[in-house]
Amino acid sequence: MNSIVQCLSGTVPLARYLTSGVYRQHINKTNKKGTGGALVEAFAVLVRSMWSENYKFISPMTFRETIMRFSPLFRNNDQHDSQEFLIFLLDGLHEDLNSSNKALPPPSMPDDAEFEKLPDWQASAISWDRCVATNSSIIVSLFQGQYRSRLICHTCKHTSTTYNTFMSLSLPIPSKKLRLSSVTLYQCLDYFVKEETLDKEDAWRCPKCEKKRKATKQLTLTRLPDVLLIHLKRFSMDGHFRNKLDATNHYGSISGGHYTACVRDGYSDKWHYFDDSKMYLVEESKVVTKAAYNLFYVRSKVK
Repeated sequence: MNSIVQCLSGTVPLARYLTSGVYRQHINKTNKKGTGGALVEAFAVLVRSMWSENYKFISPMTFRETIMRFSPLFRNNDQHDSQEFLIFLLDGLHEDLNSSNKALPPPSMPDDAEFEKLPDWQASAISWDRCVATNSSIIVSLFQGQYRSRLICHTCKHTSTTYNTFMSLSLPIPSKKLRLSSVTLYQCLDYFVKEETLDKEDAWRCPKCEKKRKATKQLTLTRLPDVLLIHLKRFSMDGHFRNKLDATNHYGSISGGHYTACVRDGYSDKWHYFDDSKMYLVEESKVVTKAAYNLFYVRSKVK
């Protein structure tokens, strides 16, 4: 929890929104998926305290109690995955701040045949507009992106295209280089969008051929958010067992461990290392390590 709170607090556009109090204008107290504003209020109080410079240390117990009140999953002292907590928190903040009018129907979609004929930019825009028609908040504006998934039948060349949103981009690590510290983020991205062949038991049932066919599947990133969250898949399968690969920062194994965070101060341009109650300045050269697990990238134009 502490590592994720530090990373989100260090995400300046979100921190500014919360500390300024602007968020109060957007609280949706009638959204049954939200907490009536309790979660965003508790998080805003915590972030405001962190940025106030009035305290030598801050205990996030009130915020944690709010989390436990609305999520049975986090009511015990078990270890949980930081990525899991990050998505839970962002989803909760979004629902508390979701200002869309769900009484209005989303924009209509062309039928499948017409949709497949559209240029990618137009199909992407239509899909995005349908999404934000029922999901509109600063969380969506800052963190949500979109990718395209396209299937192509090898027999008749029929295509089927869908557009999906993501809050965090989960990237696999190229399997042949799992234990090498030289794997780059670009290689992980290339591996994510690598063309995949579906055949035999994985063959695609082509709606035009009306039978299972060998097909090609490929993902393409069609919309990147202002704050790009990347989650590195640090676990591999070995028979019935999951193994943690050398890789907020996570130290330990799949059954236990510890998270820390390295966060850049957007004003002083200095990096800070956070380890629960410990905090100190760290050289930028020490930030990128094989322990990286959750990565936060903010567009340079976003202040």
